[in-house]
Amino acid sequence: MTSPVEEQPPPPANPPPPFTTERRDASVTEQWDVPSRTYRRYESGVLVIQRPFTDAENASANQALADGARTVNKATLLLRARTALASNAAYLDKVNAGTATNADHIAQVPALTRQMQGLIRLIVGSDLLDQT
Repeated sequence: MTSPVEEQPPPPANPPPPFTTERRDASVTEQWDVPSRTYRRYESGVLVIQRPFTDAENASANQALADGARTVNKATLLLRARTALASNAAYLDKVNAGTATNADHIAQVPALTRQMQGLIRLIVGSDLLDQT
């Protein structure tokens, strides 16, 4: 039986949460269970090590969770940008036709400000994508 103190290889890059990530070779299976934050190593199908995640594995899991949330937020912001483009085109059509009212002009300023906030998040990315 292998000792839990034995040096372990690093976890796979960017394990996809919330699933268990596995790395296998001929007789060894390693699992990083993100929801329970548990590492397991099987040799020839027998569990030989089970331990909590190390600090590095926790950091990797946390990063993967944050990246997943950012991907969803990016998709949401892109959808909103497409909707805003259509809304802005409708506003410009009113302006070009001379039918835009003062209420239309006044409503457009806060709408553009909200839209620019989303675009700035998309352009800068990173931690700005933690919210939509």
